Amino acid sequence: MSLYGFFVTLNFQRISSDFKTKILMFQGILCFGFIVFLKFKSNPFEKLFPIPEEGIGLNPLLQDPGLAFHPPFLYLGYVGLSIVWSFALAGLFNESFDKDWATKTKPWVIVSWIFLSIGITLGSYWAYYELGWGGFWFWDPVENASLIPWIVATALMHSIIVMEKRGILVNWCILLSILGFALSMVGTFIVRSGLLTSVHAFANDPDRGIFILSLIAIYIIGSLFVFAIKPIKTNQLAKYNLLSKDFFLIINNLLLIVSALTIFIGTIYPMILEIFSGDRISVGPPFYTITVIPIIFLFTILASMAIFLPWGKLKTNFEYTKILILFLLSLFLTLIFYIYFDVQNIFSNIGVFVSFWILLSSVYGFINRRKKISFSSFFGHSGLGILILGCSISISSQKQYEGPMSLNENLKIGNYKVRFLNVEDGNGPNYINSTASFSIENAGRIIKLSAEKRFYPVEKSMTTEAGIYSKYFSHVYIILGEKINSDEWMVRIWFKPMVSLIWIGALITSLGGLLSLLGKIKFMPNFRYLFFLFILLFSYPINSYSDNVSIYETEQIESRIKYINQNIRCLVCESQTIDESNSPLAKDFREIVRKKVLNNETDESIYNYFRERYGDYIIMKPPFKNNTLLLWIAPFVFLMMGLFIIFKYQKGHSDN
Repeated sequence: MSLYGFFVTLNFQRISSDFKTKILMFQGILCFGFIVFLKFKSNPFEKLFPIPEEGIGLNPLLQDPGLAFHPPFLYLGYVGLSIVWSFALAGLFNESFDKDWATKTKPWVIVSWIFLSIGITLGSYWAYYELGWGGFWFWDPVENASLIPWIVATALMHSIIVMEKRGILVNWCILLSILGFALSMVGTFIVRSGLLTSVHAFANDPDRGIFILSLIAIYIIGSLFVFAIKPIKTNQLAKYNLLSKDFFLIINNLLLIVSALTIFIGTIYPMILEIFSGDRISVGPPFYTITVIPIIFLFTILASMAIFLPWGKLKTNFEYTKILILFLLSLFLTLIFYIYFDVQNIFSNIGVFVSFWILLSSVYGFINRRKKISFSSFFGHSGLGILILGCSISISSQKQYEGPMSLNENLKIGNYKVRFLNVEDGNGPNYINSTASFSIENAGRIIKLSAEKRFYPVEKSMTTEAGIYSKYFSHVYIILGEKINSDEWMVRIWFKPMVSLIWIGALITSLGGLLSLLGKIKFMPNFRYLFFLFILLFSYPINSYSDNVSIYETEQIESRIKYINQNIRCLVCESQTIDESNSPLAKDFREIVRKKVLNNETDESIYNYFRERYGDYIIMKPPFKNNTLLLWIAPFVFLMMGLFIIFKYQKGHSDN
């Protein structure tokens, strides 16, 4: 916080002395609160007595270079939202908001957004290669705590652009500036209070949680009170048409906030329900897939259509023909991917279509504006499309094997032949390890890959180190399981097509944010070659991902087993499903699911089998009951309220 305040004092934005003083005053008030927190509740210099002979060490999962980058980037993003909060409060006390305020606040929003984007991306990749379950997102409370401020910052970033261009959405920008930092503090509360279980191993203390909750009450309720009572002097509101970039950005703002609120409700609802009723439920990936993912798809489609629209009133004919051509081309490419990758999941097929829609729309916007191009918009939107494409293909088309594997045994997965070579025991700096060697053969090329199990004697914990072979954005991912006998081990092997596009897309989106800080870039002919190189990179020939050896019915059964496993919680893990966990209990549950599927039992009967023994808590999809009705209808209620406010405002403005 002090560092952000220091950069404000450098005055490179030429902020007036009075306005800068107020910004630094509010930033100082924030710093004071957290210094008090450090002094009395989380003093890093507090002595430990009696002195232990040997420390317990860092959590083995955190003994990874990626953890040197993921938390700092994330917290630079969290703390960056504090300076945006200070800008909003300073503007409120000056009782005037204009385009100059938007211009000076926007860079700080973008900087915070970039840091959050990179931090979330690094955390996702760390979880993928370190936790040993082959996934990139848990919908875990701590992950959600970082995603929610990022979504709000995304909405604020686009709202400020509208305010800067058109002089509207002033109150909305102020509110988002306050809520962005408020939600980052709520995220801190979730992480440090210990009220919610998480796969992230943080030292938590209820007393710290109460103190943080007090800070939230003082700072955020105080901010909202000032926002409510302070008059805001703005210029006369600009007119906008329903077929305008302004209106589409407003609707997309609504969709972003609805998705953020839905994730927030889904994160805290189990805790609230347990406090007031004693009932325990799980809110996991199935809930967010049903409620949040469709909103994100709609947001992406509307963001792409905004490219075709002008600011303000529609002065020329709407480009229906070009939109129809891009729609049909996106549909055609989706059909090709459906056949090529055998994409069976309906959400994944929609995701592929949405990704091509935004990619083609971004390309159109890129090549259509030859005099002045928004490279930031092109890279930001294209990166989102690439990310969605990677998620859709990798989730739907991945192949998986779990079971025993003997030394020198061959296994075919996708178009790769995996051979189990040997296992060697050894010692690391602070662990005992068993390292398995595999050979991966594809298209006549053979490479060696190793996967590892580590036992840390001091921490008394076991971890896995995945073996990952990457080719053409796709991965062969191997986990070494338990030893069965001298020549046989349990293994889990995945083939994940296009999974690298997830992090490539996220980084390209972050690059778009960085370019927006640099301002507009004039079009130069040489950039056309850069564009075609960019397209060539992502059209590089890819090996066939269809498994020609396996039988279609077997693939359908395996897909169904995986789907059911993804809906059942691992009871000895933190927020993991049995599909993701490597624990013995999860392995036993997976065997039960497999047997019941092979016995032709329905999905619901399998879920009921687990519910009868462990309650609703074991199913990651919350039940639709009276006590969960609010959870399920909340997204619809938020959306309807937002649309009502928008159209009520539009009607009132038209009457005026």
